Amino acid sequence: SLDHDAKLRQSPKKMRRRKRLATAVLWLAWTGCQSFLLAPAPSSRRVVACAPPTSSSSSSESSGGGVEATEPNGSRRNNNGDLPRPPKPRLKPEELLVGDPQKLLEKQKELETLMQQLRDIQGNGPQKYCILGTRHCSMLHGKLIELLSYALIISENHVYTSGAIGTNAAAIRGALRAGNADLLTVILPQSLKKQDKASQHLLSEVTHVVEMPENDHLPLGTASRLCNTKLIDSADQLIAFAFHDSRAVRAAAKEAKGRNKLVTMMFLD
Repeated sequence: SLDHDAKLRQSPKKMRRRKRLATAVLWLAWTGCQSFLLAPAPSSRRVVACAPPTSSSSSSESSGGGVEATEPNGSRRNNNGDLPRPPKPRLKPEELLVGDPQKLLEKQKELETLMQQLRDIQGNGPQKYCILGTRHCSMLHGKLIELLSYALIISENHVYTSGAIGTNAAAIRGALRAGNADLLTVILPQSLKKQDKASQHLLSEVTHVVEMPENDHLPLGTASRLCNTKLIDSADQLIAFAFHDSRAVRAAAKEAKGRNKLVTMMFLD
């Protein structure tokens, strides 16, 4: 060891080089550790350059000062690289929404419909029924519709229908069999002359026929929709006979539900 010390004394330049090398290694290790702790991200972030390790800096870190980073908006980061958490916003009572408003509206409509049905059941007075349906119904279905219309009339209920063949014609025949023509009203989509011969012959026995000649220039489909709207407005309940692909009848039933009418759909298929 004595020989080694003697050699070092003989080469002071070598000793100074070793000291410089050790200082450089310590400096690189320190800056690498600081960059890992600060974890600088995005280019918009500006980090304050740290000073080389000195006694004052080490003492400040030991006292909890740490190294801080500055954001573009002026906020400071702690030595862990975390920004201070903003306070959680407090919701006002009027801002609290519980449940789905759409489902609440649907439940309210269902409750109103149920209450209306209960009132109709409890009140035994006569009602206004609208019978609509497809033009294409079998003989058996036609007889059932006639029987329903007959039963409604003899129960002193008022029946509204239109003048097309099929369901509407069956409803007219059943109402005429009941023998009380004042409780039957037929509303036509156009004038009487626009109807076919069979419908005109059947309508000649009806007392109350409402024509809509202002729709003569319209296509039959458009005139029928307007007629269905008038029928729905005149009645309290809708009884519809349709197939699953009967668009016009199902559209009328949907419209009646939107107007808070009681709707009974009977599918023939």
